[in-house]
Amino acid sequence: MKKTVFFLLLVLVSPIFGSSLDSEVDKYWGARRQIVVIQQKEFTKNAKTELTLLGGIVPNDAFNTPYPIGLKAEYYMSEFFALTLNLSYMINSDTGVTHTIEELGPGLRYIEKPNYQAMFGASYSFLYGKVAFGKTTLTYFDSYAFMELGVVGATYTKNSAANEANHFAPAASLGLGFRFYLSQNISFRFQVKEGFFMRASTSDGGEGGIQKPFEIALGVGMLF
Repeated sequence: MKKTVFFLLLVLVSPIFGSSLDSEVDKYWGARRQIVVIQQKEFTKNAKTELTLLGGIVPNDAFNTPYPIGLKAEYYMSEFFALTLNLSYMINSDTGVTHTIEELGPGLRYIEKPNYQAMFGASYSFLYGKVAFGKTTLTYFDSYAFMELGVVGATYTKNSAANEANHFAPAASLGLGFRFYLSQNISFRFQVKEGFFMRASTSDGGEGGIQKPFEIALGVGMLF
């Protein structure tokens, strides 16, 4: 009888001691592991649209410096994948090399200037992170890669600066970008891209080949 009573008391008291022991063990290892919990993103881009105003420069043309200004629209199929539409207009500025060639006389100048482009493509956000400022402000950023296909409208000179012709050409581009969110809806963007389009090939000045404008751009976007 005494053994039975002792066994019953042991069964009743064991969970109390076990719970207390587990609590002490959790405190001991919790303090030493120093596990940092990363919270989920406060907002998502899935099924949303982002409009970005972009302005930049194409610095790798020896004869002409285009300054593209445009609007980029992105629709996010998921948090990482988006369809893009990019429309831009180029403000062209002749370089010192062009002015020197013009002074040598006609017949020595062939320059093709892109005036605008319409590009459709896709982007993929491959890196996402957070930045904390002090202990109160948490902001987000992501990096992305994109590919575009479309058309470029350009003009090229025919033997002299005063004799120009229009040219429309298929175009493609590959690029990388970085997006920094100032808030859940507004972001600041930096991106670079390498473009490709076919130069005019004619008997009166078009030399053909592939032109490769390298564009550096900054922008401000709004997500809604």
